[in-house]
Amino acid sequence: MLEQVALVVHVMGWVFWLGTDLGVFIACRFAERGSLSVETRLTLLEVGMILDRLPRLCVPLVWGSGVVLSSQWGYEFIPVSYGLAIAAIWLIATWLIIFQVPGTRKHRLAMWVQTLFYGGVIVVGMGGGATWLLSTGELPLWLALKWYAYVIIAISALTLERYFVPVVLGFQSLASEGASDETNSQISKDLVPVYVAVLCIYAGTVLAGISGLLKPGM
Repeated sequence: MLEQVALVVHVMGWVFWLGTDLGVFIACRFAERGSLSVETRLTLLEVGMILDRLPRLCVPLVWGSGVVLSSQWGYEFIPVSYGLAIAAIWLIATWLIIFQVPGTRKHRLAMWVQTLFYGGVIVVGMGGGATWLLSTGELPLWLALKWYAYVIIAISALTLERYFVPVVLGFQSLASEGASDETNSQISKDLVPVYVAVLCIYAGTVLAGISGLLKPGM
């Protein structure tokens, strides 16, 4: 029963993650257009930020369900109880990041927890772990690719958090001062690294999905 539930959460999590994130990407692309009214552009950005909540929540859900599935299929590198506990803490931190006011104590703590999970658990733990276990033959190629995919996603997410700050400031300037060629140009310039990070996240999700379906090197 646990395996079936985890499989549904894992697959549906990837689907909602990638599908909804495409909506966020399109909304941001339209919000960038200087030919639209300021009100329309700000509304599009707001819609994109609302849509962005689901992919954020999917990240710990997909990771936690992946731990359960790995255990059920004979690859218990992390005890299921530990994996679910980490996923629960990560999910709570993500919830606080979304719904707490930036700058508050809870928001800062949640951001620290998220950075710890992205940087420590995924980039160092899963990246180094996949390399070592793959070299010893204890990890199949398809599962190693899923781990590497999450590393790509984690690095891209950390990059995205950093480079999205100027974008927010740009749209705040747009709301308070109105549109101008200088403001529009700056927003477009600031969005370039954001788009690159988002496309890298898409690449990571596609890699994880394909490796799980095809299971190369089993």
